[in-house]
Amino acid sequence: MKLTTNQKPDKMRFFAIMVILTLFELGTSITAHAETPLTAKLKPASISHDFALNKAPNDLEHTSADFIETSAFEAITGTVKDAKGGVIPGASVTVKGTNRVTSSNNLGVFSIEAKAGETLVISSIGFASKEVTISGTSVGVVTLSESAETLSELVVVGYSVQKRQSLTGALSTISADKLKNVTSPNVQNLLAGKAPGLFVAPGSGKPGATAAVIIRGQATLNGTTNPLWVLDGVIVGSSPGELNPEDIESITVLKDAASTAIYGSQGANGVIVVTTKRAKSGQMTVDVTSRTGVNQLTNGNLKMMDGAELYDYFASFANANTISFPRWKPDLRDSNFDWWDLATKTGFNQNHNVSLQGGTEKLQSFLSVGYYDESGAIRGYDYERYNFRLNTTYMPFSWLTVKPSLVGSRRSVSDRQYSVTSIYSNLPWDSAFDANGNLVPHRSPLWVNTASTNYLYDLQWNKGSNVNYEFMGNLDFDIKITKNLTFASVNNYRYNSYAAAGYTDPRSNGGLSVNGRVTDYRSEYTRRYTNQILRYTNNWGKHNLNALAGYEFNDFSSKTLDAYGTGIVPGFEVLDVTAKPERTRGGISQWAVQSMLFNSNYDYDGRYLAQVSLRRDGASNFGKKYGNFFSVSGGWNISREEWFKAKYIDMLKIRAAYGSVGNRPASLYPQFDLYAVNPAAGYNGIPGLLISQIGNPNLTWEETYTSGLGLDVNAFNNRARLTVDYYIKKTDNILYNVPISGLTGITSITQNIGKMSNKGIEVALGGDIFRTKDFTWSLDVNLGHNKNKLTDIYKTRNADGSYTAKPLIVGDGAGIAGSANRVIQIGLPVDTYYMKEWAGVNP
Repeated sequence: MKLTTNQKPDKMRFFAIMVILTLFELGTSITAHAETPLTAKLKPASISHDFALNKAPNDLEHTSADFIETSAFEAITGTVKDAKGGVIPGASVTVKGTNRVTSSNNLGVFSIEAKAGETLVISSIGFASKEVTISGTSVGVVTLSESAETLSELVVVGYSVQKRQSLTGALSTISADKLKNVTSPNVQNLLAGKAPGLFVAPGSGKPGATAAVIIRGQATLNGTTNPLWVLDGVIVGSSPGELNPEDIESITVLKDAASTAIYGSQGANGVIVVTTKRAKSGQMTVDVTSRTGVNQLTNGNLKMMDGAELYDYFASFANANTISFPRWKPDLRDSNFDWWDLATKTGFNQNHNVSLQGGTEKLQSFLSVGYYDESGAIRGYDYERYNFRLNTTYMPFSWLTVKPSLVGSRRSVSDRQYSVTSIYSNLPWDSAFDANGNLVPHRSPLWVNTASTNYLYDLQWNKGSNVNYEFMGNLDFDIKITKNLTFASVNNYRYNSYAAAGYTDPRSNGGLSVNGRVTDYRSEYTRRYTNQILRYTNNWGKHNLNALAGYEFNDFSSKTLDAYGTGIVPGFEVLDVTAKPERTRGGISQWAVQSMLFNSNYDYDGRYLAQVSLRRDGASNFGKKYGNFFSVSGGWNISREEWFKAKYIDMLKIRAAYGSVGNRPASLYPQFDLYAVNPAAGYNGIPGLLISQIGNPNLTWEETYTSGLGLDVNAFNNRARLTVDYYIKKTDNILYNVPISGLTGITSITQNIGKMSNKGIEVALGGDIFRTKDFTWSLDVNLGHNKNKLTDIYKTRNADGSYTAKPLIVGDGAGIAGSANRVIQIGLPVDTYYMKEWAGVNP
């Protein structure tokens, strides 16, 4: 084949080189001549050739002309989008019946080698797969529709995402749809009953109060039992902060070592990973949600006696004539004041949110603004919050994705800080008002019980409020280095400001003894977080490998100021008017943690699964700064075996995992001797220093070792789902403040003193009772049982010189409220109350 051209050699040289580079992977043998126009279309082929370049200026001869004209394969291109026109990056594109596979880029565009008549299978997590028959060099735009059956296939796990069928760890996912039916300002309150092994204890009941969350039992004696919260890849600590539930896309609860070991020293109490909503390309959409509700305080099985019932109760005793009430007369039967009804009311809550999302293929933005207001069911308590979120995704180049975000909130709480005990203890014969309708002061001589207090009396004077501002900013970006290698950077800055003020009037019950009190407390903290991760992904034949390695840094700095004074003129609510400044103090706290981490997942044909995680943490607030944590896990997807013939089973998988996680001490710098500044202990106006802590440089990390077995079953086209997990958690080197002789100037020292175990089983059963294209009716049931036990504790010396592990009483012995009267004893659960045993009869 002879071709000629009139183009100058210099202009053709660049084109010729580009042709050579195009054919480089094919290894085609060619000779370039500058006078030949390339009118034939060069087509890629799957065969291999050697090539050589001859710089002779006047001949272009192709030694394999047939290859150019008759190659069987060519590049097939297309774009993957959703039903709204938004691009779908990372969609899998496979030539049906072959191992040829690729994925769409950040713009949804793909290119794959195939030939006419073959079929492309396009799929993406959360969408129904679609098959397209090739008839040309482009299949155009392929639109995927969302699929209810596969929305849960992609699961956020730690620093990556995985397909559910390839998971080897124990976790539960909670979609945004399951959080919509409960109105609460706090995410913690919405988690009750949503996942097995997740225990949610209601808070105080005050507006804005958060619930306590425990995953698979308590794993420490002296630190927080709250799980670690991770928000959009950022570790935010033991609380999600002022996160608006309406902004949540999904929640993943990580429970075993295979899932949490990648978080090292912070994973002992489990991890909750939250992903917030982001926009997709397409026309802008506006979503408006508005909810209102009422709150009422309930007594449960407790019913208060009225006046007649209480009088008859006392009158029934044989020695009723000895009752010494000043006004013990039969007319008390007709007195019936309802203290419960007086102090409580029907509370009201409202929740309004507006979100906007949309954008182009290169720039998408999600903006939400929310308002929540709640008046408490007990008079004197109110809560209000404003919040906003801006999540943006910008793709200036196909290899670069930038993801900035900005979040802010303002929360205000009105809290009169007065005990509600009197609404239970006051007698129905005593009224809060006198004959003229005025409030009766505390311990009124008009009452039968002259020692009682009037709940409403203090509410007219006293005030308490706090305001909290929180702002977070992210600048994250992903760089696609090669087809298989990606660099991801997450960078976060968080600022929190809190101010609380209290006024106790001199005329109130709490202010009588000190002639009133004014308090002022302020704090602010900043938290910086960054992680830099390299991710490697490769698929060859039936082998699939995903690995990551990263570095992480997290630091915290806080400042507090606390002051109060007594002796005030009623109505003046500032510190300047107090006659006696009781206290002025402040403090600064700082700590930092740096980490190195590694994780790798491998599977063969989706049948045989393996995962390993390693992490090394270094903490500034610890004697032995560095600790190592790990996990290994595996799984067998039996349903993918060729001999498995049960067609109604979509997935049958067994899992096993073992690993370690840690827990840092609750106190800062327990390895150092600390001194407290006490002006009262000073001399001649110079404050004195008193020892407040004896350091222990030998402290080591609390470590929790977890082993577990799991079973996952999906059946009947994913209409039925079953997950069963059995686990054993053993915590070693528990940190505890051990009592020591007061002759040292302090009463305790932090030591590693004990061991603890948690054993349990979890069952999650779900199914789609009715499912069509537009409607799904599902039912989910979960059960969890955990048994906690203290297995070892430090020993104390006996009189004979021997050592015995004796039970410890925690609390002041005053009752069972809070932490009082808890017993810590080998063989018993940690939260065991020390009480009199029931005699077996009801008196």
